[in-house]
Amino acid sequence: MNNFFYRIKVNLLNYIDRKNKKNKKPYYNELTKFENYSISEENHLALGFGAGRTGQSWFSKIFNSHTNWIGSHERFADHEAFFRYATFYKLPIDKGQFYELYRLSAKRDMSLYQNSFISSPYLSFGVKELCEKLKPNYLFFNLRDPVKSIESFHFKGWYDLKEYTNEKGPSFNSKMNLYRSFSRIVPDKDFYNEWTKLTRIGKITWFWATNNKSIKLDFDKLNNFKKYYIKLEDIDQNYDYYQILSNKFNLQKKMNKSRFLATKIKTPNIDFGNYYKFKDWSTKEKKEFENIITEIFPYYDGIKTSFI
Repeated sequence: MNNFFYRIKVNLLNYIDRKNKKNKKPYYNELTKFENYSISEENHLALGFGAGRTGQSWFSKIFNSHTNWIGSHERFADHEAFFRYATFYKLPIDKGQFYELYRLSAKRDMSLYQNSFISSPYLSFGVKELCEKLKPNYLFFNLRDPVKSIESFHFKGWYDLKEYTNEKGPSFNSKMNLYRSFSRIVPDKDFYNEWTKLTRIGKITWFWATNNKSIKLDFDKLNNFKKYYIKLEDIDQNYDYYQILSNKFNLQKKMNKSRFLATKIKTPNIDFGNYYKFKDWSTKEKKEFENIITEIFPYYDGIKTSFI
């Protein structure tokens, strides 16, 4: 049933995207038309990374709301989900065509709108390699409070299928569409057996922490790039931060406050169940959450929003 509603959602969002010509998802043969576009100093490429459920989609809409930027989120979701799968499991796959897809997408955006902002939560295990291939001008790391993030992942149905979470390591799940099947990674090697014994909250916490740790480790290695940390709690509905962002990245035709707030209007969503709030978690779930955060990603509180 969830897949049925998911298809309805995808078709509806695709219809919305078609109405929004600026954010159209081009086919590869359309992108090749921009191969010979010469990138100048006036063109800028920004890449956005995150673990998911961090407001990345909304953040890309902010850039997309200006005449000299196009902001996109999960533009090639199936390809990006497989990219996560391949990079996390270190599969011996040539990813050259994936980088080419992104390179041509950026050229297309720059040719039509001067600047390109491309974001996706599926890039978290290939940040360094992707940046070295594409050489973006700006990098953004979107984060959100771990409790809120994990509540949101739970609401969205993450790791709710026993048929999937009991698989022995990397797998292809024919009960899901490709997008969801490749996105649900599980630990490999020694930790897998321990992971299967975790509660669903514990599994999601592992996912959140592991994604963020991978991004941070690569961010720390990228010394020749302009890097920015964005915490949703700082910028959410915050017009003062938006004005700083607008000036910093030369967002033309600045939005007034009401227009800025309207960018947060939610797209159609699917309810997989009621929100399972932290206050309702069991003692075991809270303990797993605390232990995994402490062991894998204890850095959240020390990270500050930084694009000033």
